Amino acid sequence: MDDEIQLGEMTQAQPETSIRPDEDAHFSTKTVGQIDSDDLAIFVDLDVQRDMEAHALSNTNVELGGVLLGRQFIDHTGKPFVVISDCLRATHFEATKGTFKFTHETWREITRQREGYRPDLEMVGWYHTHPDWGVFLSGMDLFICNNFFNRPLDVALVIDPCKQDRGWFHWTGDSPRAKRQTQGFILTTNRLRCAELEQYANFYNKEPVLNQDPRYTLPSTNSAPVVVMENRRTISEICIAGILVVQFIFLCFFSYTQWFGSKSNSDKQRTLTQTLDANPQLDANVELTPKEEAYREILTAIVTHETGYPQLVDQYTELQISRNQLQSSYQNQQLLIENLTNKNSAFQAALEQQQQAHAQKINEMLETHEKARAELKERFQQSSNLSDDSELSDSPVNQIPPGWYWAIFGGGGLAILATGLLLNQASRKKEVSKSIASPQLSEGSEKPADLNRSSHGPNTPNSPSDASQMFFVDHSQIPSGEKNERELQP
Repeated sequence: MDDEIQLGEMTQAQPETSIRPDEDAHFSTKTVGQIDSDDLAIFVDLDVQRDMEAHALSNTNVELGGVLLGRQFIDHTGKPFVVISDCLRATHFEATKGTFKFTHETWREITRQREGYRPDLEMVGWYHTHPDWGVFLSGMDLFICNNFFNRPLDVALVIDPCKQDRGWFHWTGDSPRAKRQTQGFILTTNRLRCAELEQYANFYNKEPVLNQDPRYTLPSTNSAPVVVMENRRTISEICIAGILVVQFIFLCFFSYTQWFGSKSNSDKQRTLTQTLDANPQLDANVELTPKEEAYREILTAIVTHETGYPQLVDQYTELQISRNQLQSSYQNQQLLIENLTNKNSAFQAALEQQQQAHAQKINEMLETHEKARAELKERFQQSSNLSDDSELSDSPVNQIPPGWYWAIFGGGGLAILATGLLLNQASRKKEVSKSIASPQLSEGSEKPADLNRSSHGPNTPNSPSDASQMFFVDHSQIPSGEKNERELQP
């Protein structure tokens, strides 16, 4: 904000010594509130205060503001005081309901306006409004005071136009510097406006005032207004009386026709409305009845005499016809709306019935589905639990006692084993008989017998080296000589 706004070179000048306005006989002063000894004496011109109050009331939706013009002085006792002689309203500012900000265009416009004032009139502070927020200095307000109005005697005014409250703020001499609100201020004006100043000060002090708000209407010091009546001629009075009598007769006649001829007029009006609905182009060209023509002539004469514009009667007639046409159209629209409403109600009832029937059917189907599902589930559970038991109980095997299973299996195994032994015995007998027949062919020679024994080595097919085959040999059928030889073999 400091980069955008340039106020130019400002020199810190010491306040001049001057007489206070309340000690000058040229001025009339009135204190608003109570001024403490530590408060800065602020003298505000009455017209300047009125302008700032009017500015504050011009718009209570956003904050408004401006700058204060005047001088800063020191009296003969060494106490400082400030004189507010004028104010400039800020334009091109940025403001909301709770904020106010000076812009570059604002300062440019204020600088341009100050060029028209005398050089010794300087900016001594600023003012702004707080609509319905109360009197205080916000953070943004203190920023403006610290950066633009930071001289020891610069002041600030806050006005709340909604609560009719206001307050002046000035710098304190403490460290760090701070703004403090004064308990009051002093209104000044010319001594010839003492009564006006008194009434305005009473309004600020919330004392009763005789007239209305003095910020807008100045108290009147003149005598009662005098109304000058011009001399009217007798002919004018007669014409005026005649016009009033004609109007009264016309009103009586019109009331009579409206009271007793309402039925006939309504029928004619209905016929006229139907004609206009059928032929929209017959706005003002519709033929009128003799009675309506008479009414129109009387009305034309009265209007022509009063205003001098007979065409107003034609316009009135056209408006009357248009009104009747619109009224008839409105009635037709009302009937159409009623019919559509009735049809809509019937459709709504039928739709509700269909929805209820549909919902009932859906519920029935759901119930049927649930029942079928429950039956299938029950059947599935029964079949899964009893299928194996039922099959085993129905088979012939399950009817055999458990003890017979071992008997059957054991007997079958023994039968198979005996059959194998018998078959093996038969085969061994056959082999033994063959082996006995072969040595009998060479009975007197040992060598062939040895050769024959050597031929039955362990690798020959007829060798009895197999333990199973040796176990099943029938020794009763082997000759004694061969038996001995076999016993000697390892």
